Amino acid sequence: MNELKLTDKEWKGFLIGNLFDVKIGKSIDGNKVNREQGYYAYITRKEQNNGLDGFIDYDEAYLNTDYPVITIGNETAEPFVQNYPFFTGTKVNILKAKQTLSREVLSFIVSSLKQHKSKYSYSFTINSTRLRKQVVMLPVNGKNAPDWQFMEDFIKQKEQKQIDEITDYYASQAFSLMIDTGNLKGTNWKEFFISDYFDFIRGNQSNMAKCQTGKIPLVSAKKVDNGYKDFIEYNGKSLFSSHIITLNNDGDGGVGMAYYQPAECALDTHVTALLPKLELSKFTMLFIACSITNQRDKFSHGYSINNNRLKFQKIMLPVNKDNLPDWQLMADFMQKIEQDKIKTVLAYYNSTKNERGGVTRLADNVKWQTFVIEDICEIYSGVRLIKQDMQEGIIPFIGASDSHNGVTAFVANSNASLDKNVLGVNYNGSVVESFYHPYECLFSDDVKRLKIKDCSVGKHAYLFLKMAILQQKSKYQYGYKFNAKRMAKQKILLPVNSDNSPNWAFMENYMKQIELEKIQVILKYYQ
Repeated sequence: MNELKLTDKEWKGFLIGNLFDVKIGKSIDGNKVNREQGYYAYITRKEQNNGLDGFIDYDEAYLNTDYPVITIGNETAEPFVQNYPFFTGTKVNILKAKQTLSREVLSFIVSSLKQHKSKYSYSFTINSTRLRKQVVMLPVNGKNAPDWQFMEDFIKQKEQKQIDEITDYYASQAFSLMIDTGNLKGTNWKEFFISDYFDFIRGNQSNMAKCQTGKIPLVSAKKVDNGYKDFIEYNGKSLFSSHIITLNNDGDGGVGMAYYQPAECALDTHVTALLPKLELSKFTMLFIACSITNQRDKFSHGYSINNNRLKFQKIMLPVNKDNLPDWQLMADFMQKIEQDKIKTVLAYYNSTKNERGGVTRLADNVKWQTFVIEDICEIYSGVRLIKQDMQEGIIPFIGASDSHNGVTAFVANSNASLDKNVLGVNYNGSVVESFYHPYECLFSDDVKRLKIKDCSVGKHAYLFLKMAILQQKSKYQYGYKFNAKRMAKQKILLPVNSDNSPNWAFMENYMKQIELEKIQVILKYYQ
């Protein structure tokens, strides 16, 4: 099917009241229902999560069994499509189509309804009377009637594109995690020094500003585009042969990234070339590059890679019966990844590892110990920034929220709270809720920043720490805030090494395995 475009259609305005029967929900006292242990969806005026505000059990005479329908909150004017039976209250409008319309068509109409959201507010609500008179613009067919088929096909096409992007992203994540955790079916793994199999040569392009545009790839310490910065003319400096791995020594966000280079190239001085000491295939080199990249969390702009550190750097590789690197297995795996990434990660995933007591079952066998948060983390405060002073921009602003990873706005402001690679913990608002932020963002004064003192740990250690802190959530509330003093003295349980220090390596591997399991479920669902 050719790509459908909205600009290819004629459009016309239609009254909601001519397309839908509009009614309100039934009277349910939200303060008297348990939203955590019920069966049916409870839809309220929330602007996120499809309006879902928990699951409840209630008198089924109040249950809405007509679906799919559109719901839209009076004050928030945020429309959603509901595909299952649900309960809702009198502050939510329910739009039931006067003719049978698919979920996809309703989703298209929701997009059109959202264009009118800004005209409604708490003082001018989108009640059922106003909603019936609301005009929405829709594409029309040759008879000037709504083109339902086009709307359905457009949404299906858009959703399929999103599914393809999501599954490709998660397949890439699973692929990296499977290599990082040694989770390939039928394999044993072992540590090896990179220096056992590669020689190291530092790049030599020290003045890239003087390079002339040409056809030779110039590799820099970028985190995208295989490290390519530009294409240059030969300038007399030695070039590097094809079939090597390049490794970013430093750089903001790119340090530790490794790339396979299939063509002759020039390297800047922030990049090291890894030249194989033995004959390795392209696909084996791709596997090794991924394994090296998986170590990048231990490096940063302030802790860069040099040849001395690289000489002692180890990577995990699958081994053969002689306990040597299984180059052929690596090549076969990468070749299949190139052909069909999703099918390959599903086929190679070692699901029995967890069924027979793998890493995700080891928590019961690990020694645990109590730690005071201030002993393992630095604690920093956020900075007050009121809504009136916010400048619209692209920097995430982290508020005391329990959703959207804590992001409540995007701003152009700057202040002392600008930070990344930290755990943001709410001491106010949604108390104790916490989110990991690998990207630069600003923090509200209602959010504390926790930075693990061991600078070698990364994302997955922070995710484990998050879960450990969340176990204390029940003792704090709006009237008993998780302030800096209480946070510093709060005790949490963590796995430990033989010397009773936090076993960050176990925690990271544990969370990687959990993430990998979840990704496998997603990929199987969409297959």
